[in-house]
Amino acid sequence: VLGDEGVGKSSLISTYVSRHFSERIPKLLTRVHLPPDPLLSDCTATIVDTHDGDTALQNAISLSSDKSGESSVTTPASNESPLSSSTPSPSSSFDDKQSAESFLASTVFRNVDAMVLVYDLSREETFNRLEDYWLPLIERCYRGNIPVLIAGNKMESLEQQQQPNAARSRQQIISLLQRFKFVRQCIKCSAKNLLHVDDVFNKAKVAVMYPIKPLYDLVGGRLTPACSRAFTRIFRMFDLDRDGLLSDDELMAFQNKIWGATLIGRDVIEWKKALAHHDMIIHRREEASVESDPRSEDVMVNDKVTLTGFLTIIDMFISQNRLEVPWTVLWTLGYDDELNLHIPESILSPECDDLDAINFDPSAWRLNASEVDFLSSIFYQFQSDGGAMLSSEDLNSIFSVFPIPLPPWSVRSKQLLKGCFSIPRIDEDVTPPTSLVAGVTFDPEIEEHNITSADPSPSSPSISPSGVTISSSPLPSIDVSKSSELDFTMHAIKPLTYLSWMNNWHMFCTLSPSRCRAELFSLGHVGDILARSKDLHAAPTVSPSTIPDGGTKTIFIRALVLGSNGHTKRSIINNLHGIHHHDYAVSSSSQPETSCSVVKVMLPNNMNKSMQNEIETVVHLIVTEIPSSYYLASSASEKKLLKKKFSALLEKQNAIGNRVYDVAMLVFDTGDEQSWGYAKDIESNLLTGNMPRIFVGTRENQHDSSSPSVCEYQNHCKSMDLEEPIGVSLDETMVDSPLLHHLVRCTQDASFRSIPHGERNKRLAAIKRKCLWFGSVVSVSLVVVFVFKETKKVERGSWRHFFQRLLPFN
Repeated sequence: VLGDEGVGKSSLISTYVSRHFSERIPKLLTRVHLPPDPLLSDCTATIVDTHDGDTALQNAISLSSDKSGESSVTTPASNESPLSSSTPSPSSSFDDKQSAESFLASTVFRNVDAMVLVYDLSREETFNRLEDYWLPLIERCYRGNIPVLIAGNKMESLEQQQQPNAARSRQQIISLLQRFKFVRQCIKCSAKNLLHVDDVFNKAKVAVMYPIKPLYDLVGGRLTPACSRAFTRIFRMFDLDRDGLLSDDELMAFQNKIWGATLIGRDVIEWKKALAHHDMIIHRREEASVESDPRSEDVMVNDKVTLTGFLTIIDMFISQNRLEVPWTVLWTLGYDDELNLHIPESILSPECDDLDAINFDPSAWRLNASEVDFLSSIFYQFQSDGGAMLSSEDLNSIFSVFPIPLPPWSVRSKQLLKGCFSIPRIDEDVTPPTSLVAGVTFDPEIEEHNITSADPSPSSPSISPSGVTISSSPLPSIDVSKSSELDFTMHAIKPLTYLSWMNNWHMFCTLSPSRCRAELFSLGHVGDILARSKDLHAAPTVSPSTIPDGGTKTIFIRALVLGSNGHTKRSIINNLHGIHHHDYAVSSSSQPETSCSVVKVMLPNNMNKSMQNEIETVVHLIVTEIPSSYYLASSASEKKLLKKKFSALLEKQNAIGNRVYDVAMLVFDTGDEQSWGYAKDIESNLLTGNMPRIFVGTRENQHDSSSPSVCEYQNHCKSMDLEEPIGVSLDETMVDSPLLHHLVRCTQDASFRSIPHGERNKRLAAIKRKCLWFGSVVSVSLVVVFVFKETKKVERGSWRHFFQRLLPFN
């Protein structure tokens, strides 16, 4: 508690603690430790009275000035300003901030969280000293990082004298609040009459418990980017029908989730009235301002609240200094004090991605029905032109809840998937921003200041059982129409169709199930966290021309591509994706890279039947390229661990028969004996007998198929009872390639020979089952015969005993 001498600092503290005003109190009170406050999460507080408290602040400035070679600050008289020409400006910063902070820590300012600056309402010079001396001094020492509450004491003196300059006094307070952004509030009080004394210290505690710095940027006149991202995601969470609007039922679901209370119809009407009033003020301001940009969206459409309207509601609470409302929402929904979203451990669990985990489940590496439904609804919700594509702007809007509004499979994946088995192959059509490539954080550093506002109107109507209040009084309103615009350049992202959109998410889930679900959670997919009513949840609008209908068959093929480095593997992958380049770019990455594509092809309805009709089939292809350095640079122990990873990826892990990857593709050059030998070496050292595989040989069109090398790899596959290697020409380019059909047969046709000695193993397994069955029958028969004989012996003795008891003769 700071201020000039005689303004009533000690009286204010004494009255607050004792609930009684005393004319005789010590000149300086000792530290007052307050008990836990149940209304503020049992917050404990310590009040420190000061006498000549500015001396410690001046000494801290002098310390820093001496180290930087500047003149020190002298103590001014009551009618002097400390900011003389020889004094450094208040905005100058410490050159040795650590020394100044350590000095303040040894004074009464140790561990200070907030300040109450007191002036005497009956002495105008004490108010002038706030602006000319005290506040610049605090600003220099703490750089605006400490919230300050101004208390105008001795309010009873105003009742004894006329106030001809009340309007001028109010204007002075507004000017002071606008100049010093760290001043949270000005409160008039009376220690003598116990008037608003509690408000002074309670508001000071609230200023610490509910900080404004993470939420609001007063210089920019809008919510901070982090706050805007957080509440945009919250808006999506409760937009259960995915129409981009919050209906009355969805607003009630929001109210019930946060405060456990239900809104009534009158409450919702009051919300909308206050929102419409605020919107009217903004429209008038835009009409009066020539330079203002037109609003892109109204606060309400069809009597429903838009995203802009939802953010406006948050702004209204902040403008009334009701910061406990937005903070309660954020904390309830998993955000911390820095507005970082806490991902539940059930989602972001390392065991989900651990290939060596005991409870490893390959089915977790695939999107479930709820996640597919969420992604489908997001796609159709954000289509700006109503067509079949998500434009670059649409994708930026979807991922605007992230600091960098890029998909997880873009350049953001390098950090996101750090430590994972594979990373996405970055699309060449996406150009990363220069600042991102240089390693600079994309979110700009914005100087965030605390908001200043007048006291909320005491007559503001309560519109909900939780006590949340929206005021319709003409408080200084701030335009939040641009609050959702993050301060970074729009990135050029390749437009995506519905199938491509889903294909990329299927690929990302294959790369890391936990990180994929964390991304979905951050986008607003909360699963069963919210109790969704059947009346609220509506299926997304599906256009038959842009998404396969219910009769369209969809299959997924996940393949590992192994072979020696060079153009061979990359040409095979490009062939599968329908890409043709004369100059194949060889990946220099030492980590496996995954790419994906989706294609519609005509395939038989049932692979096990020879004569049947073909139907259109959507094939989602996910291919992971394993670099040769990943295997060659490994030691014997590392190769053993690598083989264990391949076992988790390719072998059946449960009775259902799920695999993370469906097949391993061993690629070799038919004209290169060394390439063929490398493929065989990988097969013998990394693949076990239960892993499905196919051999793929690249060839030129003029290659002679009768060369000796052809017989060698054909004989190898024949000896292992595998399908013959398929040859792929480097010059052929087609979406519906023979290699793709070969992969489809491998994954869909039960008769396809992809596992070594599969037929022989099946016959041996059948014989084993028959032997076990026959052995069981023989064992049971022997047991029955033995029991029958023993029963006969018992029966003969039992019957003799029975007749002896039944008949009276021997």
